Amino acid sequence: MSFRSNGLWRIGQKGMMGIMGMMKAFFKRKYRNSLSNLLFVSFLVMFLLIFTISSIFSYSGILNILKNNAKENSLQQLKQYDYNLSIFAGEVDQVSRQLVLDSELQNLIDYKNVTEIDRVLQMEIAFKDFAQMLSNYKFIDSISFYGEDGFVIRASSNSNDILYDSSSKQNQFYRSEIYPAVKSKALTLTWFGGFTAQDFNIATSNTLSKEAADSKPTYYISAARSIFSNSQTGTIVVNVNMKYFTDIYNHASDNRNREMYLMDGFGKIVSHSDEAKIGSHGTIPLQFISATNGGDKLSSYEHDGKQIMTYKSSSFDWILIYEIPLSEFTKDILTLRQIVIMMFIFSLLFGAILSRYWIRKVTMPLNRLTTVMKKMELGNLGLTLDLDVRNEFGILIAQFNKMSKSIVELLKQKETIEEEKRRIEIGALQSQINPHFFYNTLNTIKWMAIMVKADNIVESLTTLGDILHPMFKKNDLLCSIREEIEYLENYIKIMNYRYAGEIKAKISIPNDVMECQILRFLLQPLVENAIYHGLNSRNGGEIIITAEEQNHEIVLFVYDNGEGMSNKKVQEIREFLKSKGSEDNQQETGIGLMNVNRRILLHFGDPYGIQIESEQHIGTKLKVTIPKVQKS
Repeated sequence: MSFRSNGLWRIGQKGMMGIMGMMKAFFKRKYRNSLSNLLFVSFLVMFLLIFTISSIFSYSGILNILKNNAKENSLQQLKQYDYNLSIFAGEVDQVSRQLVLDSELQNLIDYKNVTEIDRVLQMEIAFKDFAQMLSNYKFIDSISFYGEDGFVIRASSNSNDILYDSSSKQNQFYRSEIYPAVKSKALTLTWFGGFTAQDFNIATSNTLSKEAADSKPTYYISAARSIFSNSQTGTIVVNVNMKYFTDIYNHASDNRNREMYLMDGFGKIVSHSDEAKIGSHGTIPLQFISATNGGDKLSSYEHDGKQIMTYKSSSFDWILIYEIPLSEFTKDILTLRQIVIMMFIFSLLFGAILSRYWIRKVTMPLNRLTTVMKKMELGNLGLTLDLDVRNEFGILIAQFNKMSKSIVELLKQKETIEEEKRRIEIGALQSQINPHFFYNTLNTIKWMAIMVKADNIVESLTTLGDILHPMFKKNDLLCSIREEIEYLENYIKIMNYRYAGEIKAKISIPNDVMECQILRFLLQPLVENAIYHGLNSRNGGEIIITAEEQNHEIVLFVYDNGEGMSNKKVQEIREFLKSKGSEDNQQETGIGLMNVNRRILLHFGDPYGIQIESEQHIGTKLKVTIPKVQKS
C-alpha cells in the first residue's frame, strides 16, 4: 500500500507548507528577535540535526547488519560448496587411482620394448577401461594418456584417438604448463583450470578432431597424475565437464545479480557459469587475492559496488569468489527510507506544533515581565508581577519585584538626602555672619587692646583672626590635611589661653599624607569634643592626633586621656552614629560627633565615617575613615 493512496502524502505536504509559513514569519523583522521564535527555530534545527544524524547512523547500522547477515549466510554456503568440492575432488582422485592400477597404462609407458601385437592389445584394454570410466562417471568428458616420448591416447564419448610420434613431442600438451607441473609433483593429483579441448587435442595435421573444428571452445577442469614404470614417466589426464563442475558450487545462479566462480592464485578465472569469462583475469584487485593466499580462510571486501567474499578451497589450490551487488542490501532499505522520510515529516509537523505551544507557555512569564519593564521605562515605577512560577523565571520575577521596590525606596532616600542637604545649607547660611563686619570688629577690638597694652588680649584676637580667615576667604569643601592641622593648632592655642596651657597636643602625620584632601573643619569639632567632654578642664590633659594610609584610604585617630565613658554610653553613641542622628539631637550636641559623621556620609558615602572606643577613667579614641583624595 503506497503512501499517496491513503492521503498521507498530502497531509505531509500541508504540514511542510505550515512549517515553511512559520519559518517565513520568523524571518520577518518584526518577529526575528522574539525569544519564542528563536527557541522554536532552535528546536527545529536541533530536531533536524539529531534526526539526520540518527538516521544516518541507523541506515549505516542496518546496512552493516544486512551485510554481516549476508556474510554469515554466504560463509555457510561457501563451507557447504567447499565440502561438495572436496567430495568431488576425492571422487576424481579415486578415478585416477583406479585408472593407474587397473589399466594397461603402465605397460604403455615403455611402448618401444613391446611388440606391435602386444601394444595393440594393451591399447584396446586401455580404451576399454577409459570407456568404462566414461560410462560410469558422466561428469568426465575425456581421458588422456601422455607418454614421455610422445605416445598419446585419448578417449571421449565421441572418439578414441592415438598419436605416435617417435621423433619428437609435437602435441600442444607437452608445451603447456600442465606437463612440467604434474611431473614435479610426482604421484600427487594436480588440478588445472582454464584449458580447452584444443589444449588436449592429439590430431595430426591430416586429421582434425571434432573439438578442433568447433569454433566455440570447450573448457575443462583437468586432473592430472604422473605414472611411473621402469624409471619412465607417463601422465594421465581426466577432463571434467565444466557445467557439471560449476553446478557443484554455483547453486546461487538463480540470482542473476550474484556471481560465484573459482579463481587460481594468480587471479585467473578457472571456473565460471559464463564460459566466456574462463581464462580471463577478474576485476578483483590482486591485494585481495594475496590476502586470501596469505592464510585468511575467508575475506570480505567492498569493491566496485559489490560485496566480494573470497574463500580458500581446502581441496583445490584455488579461491572461491562470491560477488553480491550492494544494491541487494539497499533495496530493502529503500522502503525503510521512505517510511523514515514520512515519519520525519509527521514528527517535524507535530513537533513544531507542540513545541510552539509549549515554548509560548514557558516564555509567557518572560513576556509579561518584558511588558511591565516597558511600562516602567515610560515612568510607571514600582510595578510588580503577581505570578506563581516555580522555575528560573520565578526567581527572575521575584528579583524584578524586589528591584522595582528598591528603586522606589532609593528614590525616596535620594529625596530625603537632598532635603537634608538643603536644610544643612540653609542652616549654614543662617549661621553665617557678615564676614567683613565681624572681621573689622575684631580688628577694632585688637587696636583698642594695643592702645591699653593688653598683650594677652591682642594675641588672642590675632589667633582668632587666623582661625576665621579661612572661613571668610575660602569656600572650598575640601582642603589639605596640612591646612586643617594649621587651623587646628590655632584652635588649641586659643583653648590654652582659656585653660592656662593645661591642654597638650601631639600631632604625628607623615608628609605624604599631609597633602591628601580632607573635608574642611573636620578635626576641630572632634578636638573640641575631646576637650569639653573628655579632658578635665581644670586639670587639663593630652590629645594625640595621627594619620596613616590603609588600602587607598586615609585613617585619622584622635586620642585623649580624659575621663572616658561607660560601655552603655559608648553603645548609645554608636547606635546614634549608625542611625545618622536627627535634627533635634544635632541641635543638642552642636557641631559635635553627629554633625561630623553626617558630613562624611553625605560627601563620601556609607563605607566611611566615625568609630568610637572608650574606657572609663582611661580615655577615648576616635577613628575617622575617609577615601584617599589627591588634589587635582
